[in-house]
Amino acid sequence: MDRPDGSVRIAWAADGYQYIDVYGRWRTRAELEAFARDVADAALFNRTVEDLRTALRRQRPGEFDLVLYPHDRAAARVVVRMHPPPGTPNPDPY
Repeated sequence: MDRPDGSVRIAWAADGYQYIDVYGRWRTRAELEAFARDVADAALFNRTVEDLRTALRRQRPGEFDLVLYPHDRAAARVVVRMHPPPGTPNPDPY
């Protein structure tokens, strides 16, 4: 489900969590949606946080951070954030 902040929420009733929120700041919508599909596929077969983290690391090494929010007021959730795309550094003009 797309959310107002641009993230994608995936229902995931496993390991004490209810949702996985996927964020892709500085990424295109297509990149975020493709990544969210990979997360959803991995979540379907991996029913613990550690198994999910391992599966995502195999698929997309070094492309994300996985953070747990077990005490979120709304619902316990896992947040997966895509790293920003590689960019060209701004050279110092002096």
